[in-house]
Amino acid sequence: MQEYESVKQQLEKDGYKISNAEFSCLVEYAKRKVKIAGKDESYIPILLPDMVKEYFFRMGVNLETMSKMMKE
Repeated sequence: MQEYESVKQQLEKDGYKISNAEFSCLVEYAKRKVKIAGKDESYIPILLPDMVKEYFFRMGVNLETMSKMMKE
């Protein structure tokens, strides 16, 4: 995971606070996506920032949905 630590640090500078466990899961997911796409692992640092942003977007959508469901 250390090879992607600079990506994590940049994301944290940009305001995305993510735990090491969550980041590790996203790195593993990125590795699977890269393999399926037929790319090599050098593509992972390019892919990771978008995956983290997508992760936060999904968390926000899920939170909003759960909030609305609880109000009903």
